[in-house]
Amino acid sequence: MLDPAYMVMVAIIVTEVAVSLAVMLKPGTAERLRKRGINIMPLMILIDMGKVPRFKRLSESRVFRTGVLIAGLVNFAAILVLFYWQALPALCRIISSLFIRGAAQASSPFVPIIPGVTVGLRSFLYILLALSIGVAAHELMHAIVAYAEGWRVEAWGIGLFIIFPLAYVRPSEEDFEKASLKAKAAVLTAGVLANTLLFLIAMGLMPMVSAQIMTEPTVVSLVNNPEAPAVKAGLPAPSIIVSINGTRIDSIQKLQQFLAPIYSRNVTLVFEVVRAEVIGGEIVKPVENHTEVFVVHKPANEKLGIYIADLPSWKTSALALHSARFLFWLSIVNISLSMINAAPLYISDGGRLVSEVLKGRAPSLVNHLIQGGTVVATIVLLIIGFLNFLH
Repeated sequence: MLDPAYMVMVAIIVTEVAVSLAVMLKPGTAERLRKRGINIMPLMILIDMGKVPRFKRLSESRVFRTGVLIAGLVNFAAILVLFYWQALPALCRIISSLFIRGAAQASSPFVPIIPGVTVGLRSFLYILLALSIGVAAHELMHAIVAYAEGWRVEAWGIGLFIIFPLAYVRPSEEDFEKASLKAKAAVLTAGVLANTLLFLIAMGLMPMVSAQIMTEPTVVSLVNNPEAPAVKAGLPAPSIIVSINGTRIDSIQKLQQFLAPIYSRNVTLVFEVVRAEVIGGEIVKPVENHTEVFVVHKPANEKLGIYIADLPSWKTSALALHSARFLFWLSIVNISLSMINAAPLYISDGGRLVSEVLKGRAPSLVNHLIQGGTVVATIVLLIIGFLNFLH
């Protein structure tokens, strides 16, 4: 049976293709839809939502404009430092691995999101929702600050490209060109600020939601070695660890605290476990109502031979689980959007801000070196990150 998440994504793509074909095959339909603010293209749908609310009180507030400018610039600088702080050391490792024998293996902090490859299909649904919120907030913040600076905003809208959500704002290019550098900086950094705020909100809510999730220390699997202590003892996997030598074990941390002092000794460990199953690769549930005892003889300086994880218990409410997963991806997606848009990448807010700052102040070659170099570095890091993930 196909994974439900996979079926949802296939259904979205099939619907897009069907709508695109219907519009192409019926003359005049595309133009009628366009007049209503709906643009249908192959594997892409864009819908104008009309004028952005002006938020008149904010637009007329000097405090708001000044606060957004200062917060936007400070946040922009911090995110830009974070981007290069992660990117530059990774690039140095990559270069040294090419030219210096015995250097550390090339690695990257950036891994592209590819559904079914780098992230599971179920996780990707959370990513899509988080991306929808992040992109919409980003564009809406641009529009609000543009209004505050007195610019005209022609329209804003939402859309879908294959399965990726889109949002867009169309401020007046004429007003942008006439605006001061301060106004441009306020508008361009506003989107990054919105994503950072969403990241901070998600991080603030996560501990409260995570506290509602009950977990069980679960032996997920055993090593592929018949001489490993746990394998020789016949310890079942998956199974929930209840106690060891009478000591209650309710987390990986508790297990580590128990095992650390005896690692260098020959010991006999009496495991009390409950056989279990892992549902959907995430939730652990007992398959029996009674515990079983297994005696494990561990030689000195030898590992048990088990892979263990704190998995959510089947007793945890579905709302808590879904909320925790969503908040996790909301934080990851929005800090990623902040970094991508702060980095000078030609098409990003950071790229446009760098162009405006350097315009008339430095040769255009400087701008291209900064942005072109960052684009190449980002592509290399994404490729290395993907290759590392596959290995």
